[in-house]
Amino acid sequence: MIAIAGMSCHFPGAEGLDAYWRLISANRSAIGDPPAYRREFIRQAEVLQIPVRGGYIEHEGRFDPRLFHIPEREAARMDPQQKLVLIHACRALEDAGLTFDEIGGSRTGVFVGAMTNDLAYLKWGDVAQTLPEDITGNGLCLIANRLSYELDLRGPSMTIDTACSSSLVAMHHAVRSLREFECDFALVAGVNVILSTLLQKFYRDAGVGASDGGCRSYSRDANGMGRSEGVGVLLLQREQDLPVRCRKSYAAVNATGVNHGGQSNRFTAPSVQAQVELLRQTYASAGIQPHEIAYVEGHGTGIQQGDLMEIRALQQVFSGRDPPCWLGSIKSLIGHAEAASGIAGVIKIALMIHYAHIPPSAYADSPAPLLDACSPVQLMKAMRSLNPRRRHFMGVSAFGLGGTNAHALLTSHRFG
Repeated sequence: MIAIAGMSCHFPGAEGLDAYWRLISANRSAIGDPPAYRREFIRQAEVLQIPVRGGYIEHEGRFDPRLFHIPEREAARMDPQQKLVLIHACRALEDAGLTFDEIGGSRTGVFVGAMTNDLAYLKWGDVAQTLPEDITGNGLCLIANRLSYELDLRGPSMTIDTACSSSLVAMHHAVRSLREFECDFALVAGVNVILSTLLQKFYRDAGVGASDGGCRSYSRDANGMGRSEGVGVLLLQREQDLPVRCRKSYAAVNATGVNHGGQSNRFTAPSVQAQVELLRQTYASAGIQPHEIAYVEGHGTGIQQGDLMEIRALQQVFSGRDPPCWLGSIKSLIGHAEAASGIAGVIKIALMIHYAHIPPSAYADSPAPLLDACSPVQLMKAMRSLNPRRRHFMGVSAFGLGGTNAHALLTSHRFG
């Protein structure tokens, strides 16, 4: 298996793993207004009459370029997503007990999920005024390549864009790369920063945006999705390669899977059958039966049609179960972090396994009609402790606009 040996994150209302776990445990919403210093973003929204409440982080551009020997002039023109991934990759390495000297020159792979670059969209439209730093400081491919370069990492390096499933697809490729011995460590990241109203306008015009900025995941009151941002980084390593001093990792990755929905009733609509096939194939590849799954961290955007199709798929996969499989989504607390949403779910599951604790689902008191008493999947109504002496299997789903689906199966992991 593949161990999650280190992690770091910054999501709305939670900078760092401890703060993220406190937010999850308290079932506390982090939805609010954008930071006041994003004046141009707020002005655009007012002109277009677009609601912009959602899940935001602050100080996304805070960065000391001297730590990476990056010239100030170049750092000033860098996409904040590059900066966030650099910072939190270093923290994930530190969390795993690795030094830069140990990791530098190693066969470490970098796999990043990202889908937007609002800074480039807003600032560098006039080609005549661009500088070389605008190219090296921007571009999705350079998020991964910057990290590999600055830390002198010699494994595969790639940024993957499959929309909202990007970071979970990135994790899938990282796991395969480790299993095929292309790399010895893998840094997996998901990142999203909102500086433009472009996607807010798209979601509003498509009729799927939530005016209050929240995601009522799997609720009968679901009224659309609210955008959010953040960054999460994992350090993955083959279980047998973990150093002796590492007596415990957060969790282990049993299996990952990716597929596409093919043709459905429309390009942007998810496919129930593709979701069913993906979960069944992922569990089968790990030799795990659906009745062994304790919990699924779903996609759960709060868009009624999408949530209902996901529930139908889960009900097929877990049909006949008693007790039910528990269901939740971090989006109900922090909003939809788009390319970073998959990694947000993985870190949530890893912390749940680590602390042997399943928190309640935010909208368990108002479940979608399909989640009736007969449903084999249910929202968690109250905190539930897990037996730390047993293995617990949990799934994470992410479905991308356009049809790319990803699922990961995690389990508890203990030594000694």
